[in-house]
Amino acid sequence: MDWERATVNLACRLEYVDWNVGHFREDNSKIGEDLWSIMPAISFRPNAQTVFRLNYRFQKQKDIFANPAAKTVGFSFGISTYF
Repeated sequence: MDWERATVNLACRLEYVDWNVGHFREDNSKIGEDLWSIMPAISFRPNAQTVFRLNYRFQKQKDIFANPAAKTVGFSFGISTYF
């Protein structure tokens, strides 16, 4: 298999975006529609041209009226080669 130079990497991606800032003129309530997420990952690279990656994503997103955040969680697996 020739895995003498194989590597394992750990990563973590943090995201935050606020699409609308400020308050509504009509009732002075806060404008929502923000999103934040955290995505830890582990990847295995058996050689320089191939990588296997596993991500876990935890995300919370509010709608424009700042209702309680909807939560999204899940795993994703990817394979890349010959790049």
